[in-house]
Amino acid sequence: MHITLRQLQVFRAIATLGQVQLAARQLYLSQPATSMALSELEKHLNGQLFDRTGNRLILNAEGKKLLPLACELLDRSEEISRLFNHSDHHSGKLTIGASTTVGNYLLPEELTRFENANPEITVALDIHNTTTIIEKLASLEIDLACVEGPCQHPGIETIPWREDHLILFCSSEHPLAKRKTVTIESLEQTEWILREPGSGTRMLFELHIGQHLRQRHLKMELNQTEAIKSVVRSGIGISCLSELCIAKELAQGELVPLPFPKKTMKRQLWLLLNKKKYRSGLVNLLLKSLQN
Repeated sequence: MHITLRQLQVFRAIATLGQVQLAARQLYLSQPATSMALSELEKHLNGQLFDRTGNRLILNAEGKKLLPLACELLDRSEEISRLFNHSDHHSGKLTIGASTTVGNYLLPEELTRFENANPEITVALDIHNTTTIIEKLASLEIDLACVEGPCQHPGIETIPWREDHLILFCSSEHPLAKRKTVTIESLEQTEWILREPGSGTRMLFELHIGQHLRQRHLKMELNQTEAIKSVVRSGIGISCLSELCIAKELAQGELVPLPFPKKTMKRQLWLLLNKKKYRSGLVNLLLKSLQN
């Protein structure tokens, strides 16, 4: 059996992108050459690695067994190349997944600092809600994840990172803005603009606030923080977001915090790694940078 690194590169690209055409474009290969590499790999392994559905290729059970091993071999081969290029500079590409709040309001500054210190490393940032990012990490589509929601996936290692907390807020013109204290009863009578189910922010809201409301007037569910802020600024309803997201608007007086006399809605931010994925030198370098 003779399996080449090129065949494994093709396999990984197709597994990630789901199409031969997209994999060929990513690897700068022709589509026939990409198809041939996959065919030869499957011939060597004496079985198919994907289920064909239309023009999509979806990993089957055999493909899922191979993917972490293929990723490790490719990552290790890149480590060997870096080890013997006799350069003090790290180079390569990392793909980071981040939940919405972390990805939009915390990571940009962190990644700018990292890339300034390591100009030959390219970082791609993929932003979705916490549930989607965990799924992407589990399927080896990303190297590392930074999220605000809890992760119970058995195949993922969780590393405590930083603390954040949520606050209730409204526009300065909202009827609740002048209250000295906000009760559960008043929260039950107002309209809410909330993040979508599956987001870490929504999970924490439900834990600390939502489960205590006997009734809830849910006006909108939005998957973009900026959209939520715009709606609330217009005077429609109240919301609950990370203070990271609305610090500027609070400072300018466009939004005001609601004095809800419950315990602070703290949450842990997490760094996530796939236990099956080889932790390359580049990943370790980024981890060290984020933890400093």
